[in-house]
Amino acid sequence: MLSAFAGRGKLRALKLIMRSEHFQEVFRNLGQSWELSMDLFKKLQAFTCILYTASMTTEDINTAHHQLFCAQRGELESSQLPPCEDCLFMHAMRANYQAGIWRASLQQHPHVPSPVEHGWARNDDGQLTVEWMRGSPAPEAVLQLLSCNCSRRCKLPECQCMSSGLKCTNLCKLQTCDNQPQEEDLGMMMTEADLTDSETED
Repeated sequence: MLSAFAGRGKLRALKLIMRSEHFQEVFRNLGQSWELSMDLFKKLQAFTCILYTASMTTEDINTAHHQLFCAQRGELESSQLPPCEDCLFMHAMRANYQAGIWRASLQQHPHVPSPVEHGWARNDDGQLTVEWMRGSPAPEAVLQLLSCNCSRRCKLPECQCMSSGLKCTNLCKLQTCDNQPQEEDLGMMMTEADLTDSETED
């Protein structure tokens, strides 16, 4: 199971690779080692920047994310923006792991490490799940104001709340989705809010 960039299909990426010998060499290096090097990741960042905007001058994905957001004055969905560096690194680790498996496909007894720590994790039931990111998607004050515009169903990767690892709130358009907080979640949210208020009063 691999993730993908919303709104950026395989054909567009393939055309970009076919036009550039540099990027062809970059992707040939995927899977040569089970560990994704920072040098290779930086080159993948540069590719992703151009994938979203051909005229992009930066090779840093966080800078590209910010520039596109400012260029549109914030009037766009998060799915229209490139991933942040944290999310892209996890995506690149999964792609590198899959490429490593393909490279070893002709070996009789290939040594394949666990996908855990290569972009996946195991949940409480022991099932393998995608590890979307390891850091916080935004400062806590911003996360409390986040909402989605889903009209029929909240699902990945379209739902902005779910993509950020958050529950939907009263600010969201759809009020009957499966991503609504349960009673225990509401209790925890109220406790956190009370703590914040008390800290402010102090």
